[in-house]
Amino acid sequence: MIATNHRVDLRRLRRSVRHDRIGILRSTVLQLISALAVSGAILAQAGPPITIVNALPPSTVCPNGNSVCVFAPGQQVIQPGGPPTTIAGEFSTFPGFGLQVNNWYWTQSSLPVQKQDPQNPDNSGAQFAISDQCVLTYQRAWYGQGIPTYLIATVTAAKTADGCKVTISRNGHTDAVTPTCCAPPGIGSHTCTEPWGVTNGHVGEPWPPR
Repeated sequence: MIATNHRVDLRRLRRSVRHDRIGILRSTVLQLISALAVSGAILAQAGPPITIVNALPPSTVCPNGNSVCVFAPGQQVIQPGGPPTTIAGEFSTFPGFGLQVNNWYWTQSSLPVQKQDPQNPDNSGAQFAISDQCVLTYQRAWYGQGIPTYLIATVTAAKTADGCKVTISRNGHTDAVTPTCCAPPGIGSHTCTEPWGVTNGHVGEPWPPR
């Protein structure tokens, strides 16, 4: 009698284990389907891949200047004339992605320039949004006081077979930097001194220089 009951218990145990395995398998499949659905929704919201090209000249007025920082939201650096970088995500609304040209510019549109925070000078900065049709819009940087990137460089966008291409190229104010490209105190070896606000030999005039 004991042996028979033992065989019955084993059968029940096997059925129970089998049902548990089926339940776990079903749960795993449902989780996978759910994850794929979320992933698909994220991909559906993301815009086309964006290739960013730094077409600024490698010969610069600032040592190691004309490099471009891309914030999306992590940071990537593109050297002038160097290989482009590609970013992917939802950039159709601001803050979109940030572009910063790493020269030193005075930070205010009028003088006198401040020596206290926000510290002058600064790199350029701006936020860029781009539509699925590669239409580019921009606004001032959400962080920092630098001259807007779209004032010291020409930033354009074009549709490509793979997505969008954004190109940063030189304009008439790319080289309108601080005297000998001096930096704020504590940054680099060449600190700006009086008179503050000199750009291209002009003192005390609004930026951009005439």
